[in-house]
Amino acid sequence: MGDRTSTTERGGVGGGVLLVGFGMLLLTGWWWPGIMVVIGAAIAADRLIAGQVRSAVIVLAVFIGVPVGIALLSSIDIPWVELAAFVLIVLGGVAIARALAGSGRR
Repeated sequence: MGDRTSTTERGGVGGGVLLVGFGMLLLTGWWWPGIMVVIGAAIAADRLIAGQVRSAVIVLAVFIGVPVGIALLSSIDIPWVELAAFVLIVLGGVAIARALAGSGRR
């Protein structure tokens, strides 16, 4: 009962944000780390529509913070390709750990 919108409506908003983001990436050519911002915005939009404001803010902060951090680190001559790969691996590991921890609670 706490969910105000249907799954279809949420998916439509997230999908729309994703398409708008891809269009902007095509126009600007800012594929990396812009793709991180687009994915984060789409996930955050879905969570915001679902009424999960705190979760939406956290997701957006992480997905914007990663590119900003990479930009800062690349300005001090740290090889960003290796750093970006490491960040993606860590984020994937965190997602897997959260999913496994969540399935263990059932």
